[in-house]
Amino acid sequence: MPKVKSEKRSEKEEEKKEVKEALKEEKEKSGGGWNGGQLFGSESNENTFQGGGFKDKEKAQETLRLLDGKDTTYQFQIINSMYNRAKVIYKRTTDKDKRKNLEEAIEVFEEWIDDYKKRGRSKESFSYLPLETVVGYKVLAKHFGIEDFGFLEAFKEVDGDLKRLRNKKIPDDSTTWDIHRNRNLKVINTNIDDNYIPLFETDGDLRGLPTKEHVQLIMWGYSHEPTKVKKAMATIDEKIGK
Repeated sequence: MPKVKSEKRSEKEEEKKEVKEALKEEKEKSGGGWNGGQLFGSESNENTFQGGGFKDKEKAQETLRLLDGKDTTYQFQIINSMYNRAKVIYKRTTDKDKRKNLEEAIEVFEEWIDDYKKRGRSKESFSYLPLETVVGYKVLAKHFGIEDFGFLEAFKEVDGDLKRLRNKKIPDDSTTWDIHRNRNLKVINTNIDDNYIPLFETDGDLRGLPTKEHVQLIMWGYSHEPTKVKKAMATIDEKIGK
């Protein structure tokens, strides 16, 4: 079997990459490495994380607040990136006040990263099903009487692009779809766990297909069994008599 990179090793490689990028940005003197502690310099579009930074403790704390509720693995990528870039800038800054502010920001990120690793928070993320899989299960969702297809429509509008989804807001609210998705998935998932609800039908005409509660998860772009779900999708029309 091929060797799989451990999470620890991949995180180390990511840190090296971020440090290298930070050095390159500062060398170019375009403001991208510092720029008031902004992670992505002056770049700003619908695919980038905006509003965060590392110029001082307050900005670092604001960054954590802006990321709260998003996928934990995505939070880690952003925070770890800022953490490593801030360390590089700190080493190359001579101004005492800036060094003090950067040091406090680094401590904020370091505390979050330590907690993330200690608690294994990467497992908290709800990985995304492909758009075509969610679309394919809409007919079964309707069969079960499920009527909420808001996430599916939003997912289709961004063509399944997670970067765009993370910045797309739900109607009449400042909450982005990824945060809204995670909140709803936690409720459904807790119900499944607490009530020992099976993920697949075990008898009757729908045997082998996901249960109603499982389909609710799928309509939010998640499944505990993505491979089985993809395989079962081919039998939906036949089993519901379409």
